[in-house]
Amino acid sequence: RYKLGDAPAKNSISNRSSMAVAEFQDQGWDQKDCDKLAEACKVENITVEKQVGGPPYGGPSAEALLDIQYIKSLGGAIPLTNVYSEPYSLLHWAQTLSAMDEPPLVNSVSYGNDEAQQTGVAYMESCNTQFKALGVRGLSILFASGDQGVCGREGCGIFTTHFHPGFPAASPYVTSVGGTNFAAKSVIGNETTWKGSGGGFSNTFGIPSWQADAVAAYKSDCPNCPPAKAWNSTGRGFPDVAALGGGVNTYCIVMEGSFSGVDGTSAATPVTAAVFAKLNDIRFQADKPPLGFLNPFIYKNPTAFNDVTTGCNNGGSKYGFTASEGWDPATGWGSPNFELLSRLV
Repeated sequence: RYKLGDAPAKNSISNRSSMAVAEFQDQGWDQKDCDKLAEACKVENITVEKQVGGPPYGGPSAEALLDIQYIKSLGGAIPLTNVYSEPYSLLHWAQTLSAMDEPPLVNSVSYGNDEAQQTGVAYMESCNTQFKALGVRGLSILFASGDQGVCGREGCGIFTTHFHPGFPAASPYVTSVGGTNFAAKSVIGNETTWKGSGGGFSNTFGIPSWQADAVAAYKSDCPNCPPAKAWNSTGRGFPDVAALGGGVNTYCIVMEGSFSGVDGTSAATPVTAAVFAKLNDIRFQADKPPLGFLNPFIYKNPTAFNDVTTGCNNGGSKYGFTASEGWDPATGWGSPNFELLSRLV
């Protein structure tokens, strides 16, 4: 569907290429599991070339194995770093990257909570300052948009409906990745919104200049628009892009020697990160700098994404945002078309 082509081979990549996943709270991985998936899927060895922090005390986990097995399967020989921290602290994670002399250039993070669940606006702004600094250094930061639709982890409520945007998914300084399903089960083709795809509008951060036109276009139409009291029409819209993540056709991972299915924007994010790691490699071979903060590039080149125009991210609630032509707060600009993107970088 995404026209990814072959995974990069060891003798063909730039020595400047790099990518990473972030893991927290004892989310561990096992090489034997990765080897088994690599053998079954006939891809090059799936492994972590560099471990920062840890290793975790816990055993193999679905989250870490999903992240590692898919970013590496698609990213091929591009070196992978696992940045691990025992406490869940986005600020600590970002500071760890900032302290590295040569931090990995594309970073996939499948963690987050609601904005209202953070310790406060000051903490989120501290994280944003770090995200912004990483972008200036040429790093691309991708976060999963969440798996509870517009309601977030807190839920929408019973008697009143109020949406709960996620953080850092709604940060203006990261790229947020939503989730889709195939429109027809098991048919590789058009996609539709996964109802659990996190999305909407921030209650904390305003609309950035690079997405102002896209947000305005959506709000001028806003199909089946939710009640105005449920969302902040002046907030940063998210996600920015999307990829397969729903449970209709699950991702196959190996954990503790067994094959199992996993879904969510935690799957969509490492897949999308691998796409941009490959695009960075193309740029390096043309002696160009890394893409860095991705959103200005994404919003200037929407035709390089597979637009998703159906479905709603209500997360099982009564209301949600309905996908439409162009950008929308359910799937962003849609899923990546690597073939088209590679011509643009």
